[in-house]
Amino acid sequence: MRTLALLVVAVAACGGAQPHPTTLHPVAADPAHDLKDKTAGGMAAPDRRAGTGGVTPREATDLDVVRLEVHGHDAGGDPNIEASSPGPLLLKGNAALADKKYDDALAAYRKIVSDFPDSKAAPVAMYNVALVYEAQGQIDLAIQTYRDLVKAYPIGRDSIDAHIRIAALQAERSQWKDADDTLDQVLARTDLEHADRIEAYARKGYVQLSMDQLDAAEATLQSAVDTWRRAQRIDDPYFIAMANYYLGEIAHRRFLAAPLRLPDEQLKKDIIAKEALAVAAYDRWKQALVLKNAYWATASGYQMSQIFFELWQSAVSAPMPDGVDARAHDAYVGEVHALVREDLDKALDGHRMNVALAEAYGVETTWSEASKQKAAEIMVVIQRESTASASSR
Repeated sequence: MRTLALLVVAVAACGGAQPHPTTLHPVAADPAHDLKDKTAGGMAAPDRRAGTGGVTPREATDLDVVRLEVHGHDAGGDPNIEASSPGPLLLKGNAALADKKYDDALAAYRKIVSDFPDSKAAPVAMYNVALVYEAQGQIDLAIQTYRDLVKAYPIGRDSIDAHIRIAALQAERSQWKDADDTLDQVLARTDLEHADRIEAYARKGYVQLSMDQLDAAEATLQSAVDTWRRAQRIDDPYFIAMANYYLGEIAHRRFLAAPLRLPDEQLKKDIIAKEALAVAAYDRWKQALVLKNAYWATASGYQMSQIFFELWQSAVSAPMPDGVDARAHDAYVGEVHALVREDLDKALDGHRMNVALAEAYGVETTWSEASKQKAAEIMVVIQRESTASASSR
């Protein structure tokens, strides 16, 4: 990485050798590229299952139970038999939920659970009951309903999704320990597909990172990557992109925390260590970006651009080497600023390209909007640097 490497050049004037770091380059966004995973209709949520957008009820594709009831007898004494199935009730509940008639929706869904507990529609109805509670903002009731679903139907698609959604809602409320425990339960299940396991690992890694358990989070997120590599095919790259993004964030946090200390020999070692962390973060973000999920691609594009600005900050604010004479202070500072100026240009170009990347996907994300703001801020810094450089001539 050229920024800190150049700082080592300045320090090396006092003795020592220059390292040979990996050089980073902003990833260009090509709007004409074939974006196969284009997201239509606006910004992708950072957590779709725990998002606060509209509630879409589930449907059952195989309504396998018909209930026969006798309602009196006809004139000849034969019983009047009425057949019923959960299908019409599910349609009725879904229509009521769409119209925000929550009491009517709950009544229809609960009747399915009570009258057709052995049908494939029953866990679907329970899931939709929880969605009603979410729509009403009754998150505790939603979580309890998802728990009841998992207990009543311990295997199957609805059970898995309900289990994961419990953790997602707990994380939304910053109930990190509860979410961590729930995800341990999810990962202990024997009916998970590869995609489910990747999601659970990605979520658990994020939860552990939120609890500042960096080492544990790194191991968990790497498990998501390892599972993804073993899978034959994963259609949706969302959660593996999420895992790679947060692996980058772990290295980024370590980079930000890494000190630059005197004396000179220690400073050179610190510079090399800090640089390696920046490279590790950048590489992980790059892996997330190329997976072509609009949200995580723009998140990674933002960070890959901003790391150049942070490297510039590290260089211009690093301690003055012991070997620099006091009379040479201003000349040294000017030289360092001149040497690392190009990283401001890289940061600016990267943020502009990230905005273009979002446009190519047809979305605006939190990250692409943040890149617009950072580009404006960096332009101010570049102008200040140019003015200072001109006045020193």
